[in-house]
Amino acid sequence: MTVRQIRVGRLGSRADCLLCEDLSGICESHRAHPALIVLPGGGYNHISPREGEPVALRFLSHAVNCFILHYPVGKDIRKESPLETLSALVDEIHDRAEDYGVDRTRMAVIGFSAGGHLAASYGTIRKGLHLSAMILGYPVITSGTWAHQASFDMLCRTQEERQEYSIETRVDQSTLPSFIFTSADDRTVSVENSLLMASALSQNGVPFELHIFPSAVHGSSVGTGEVGTRNPDFARWFPLALDWLFKIWRYEE
Repeated sequence: MTVRQIRVGRLGSRADCLLCEDLSGICESHRAHPALIVLPGGGYNHISPREGEPVALRFLSHAVNCFILHYPVGKDIRKESPLETLSALVDEIHDRAEDYGVDRTRMAVIGFSAGGHLAASYGTIRKGLHLSAMILGYPVITSGTWAHQASFDMLCRTQEERQEYSIETRVDQSTLPSFIFTSADDRTVSVENSLLMASALSQNGVPFELHIFPSAVHGSSVGTGEVGTRNPDFARWFPLALDWLFKIWRYEE
């Protein structure tokens, strides 16, 4: 593994790059690997560490290069929107794919909670440019009845912005194929967010997979003792998502 840090966007936001070693010179191996952008949650108020490196290391162990983005939160959102920063990172990885050892035909994003909202924003508002899929973990989606109000309070200044960022209304046929997972009893971000997203995807003919696990605390990440949320049932989202993503990419390790 090679670890690098890069800066993107007008604010120079940090992205931690966990990259596979190039072993093609000594064995039969891929020279370029798929890339996954990891967007931790935190209510647009902070970046949750449990949804960063622990997630990236899981995917890295399956030969996927990972880029953990520390997008603007809190007052920094007024200086540059998280969506602009994410767009800058996507462009950086795509344009310099050879430098990062990335297969630019196999790029995706995974986001958790507010990070899931950011991922879904890119997959809808920005039409998922350069990406082929998105994975949404217990995502914030709607600014309507089932909204996680704290996230929208941090992100939006006006009612018009709240409507623009209500993602279930932004889905169309160009939206990225999606893997969604959550728990039925999430008391922070209601399961209705994921249901609204799945319904919008279905109505627009966008391929998706939805998994609702019976019980998990919000922010469970990979659902292991490592992140303090051991839940073997909920942890099944990872192999399910990995299998789905590799099928989308038509990729074998």
